[in-house]
Amino acid sequence: MRGRVSLAVAAVLAVLVVAGLAAAPLLSGTSASPRWSVPARGAGPTTVEVSADVARHPWGEAVRAQLQRHFDAINAKDYAQWRETVVPERAEALPEPAWQEAYRSSRDGSIRIVRIDDAPGGGVLVRLRFVSTQDVADAPPDLPVERICWRSTLPMTGLPPRIARTGDGSSDAAAC
Repeated sequence: MRGRVSLAVAAVLAVLVVAGLAAAPLLSGTSASPRWSVPARGAGPTTVEVSADVARHPWGEAVRAQLQRHFDAINAKDYAQWRETVVPERAEALPEPAWQEAYRSSRDGSIRIVRIDDAPGGGVLVRLRFVSTQDVADAPPDLPVERICWRSTLPMTGLPPRIARTGDGSSDAAAC
């Protein structure tokens, strides 16, 4: 009897170890986390999600809330709300007529903040992924597709944190 109990305990422990190893990537909050997924069609849900690391970061909730407002503004075509999520220099570089044209048919979803790093000189660098859909005519000229998977790094500064100006190389885009 005692041998059967030991065998059963060993089997249960083995199952728990295997389950723990399988769950570790999901709980680690790293950018390799498989929790971000691309929907079969469309942009996906518009709620901004965060990794476990982001949830623990001191700026995590402020960044998530501001990016939620940012993507909500884009999806609603609300320039005034969008302006409140970016630094003044970024808004001035993209006046409303150009902004409306740039985002005319876009819809963003499947938004996940995977990491927040402290930026040199203050603020943070926010690494996120999202899916955007748009008319092919409105897609970037070098990627004329209806669905784009974006991997972006956004500098954010201030309180509430606002998206600063970005430069070339801050985003990678691929058809999805």
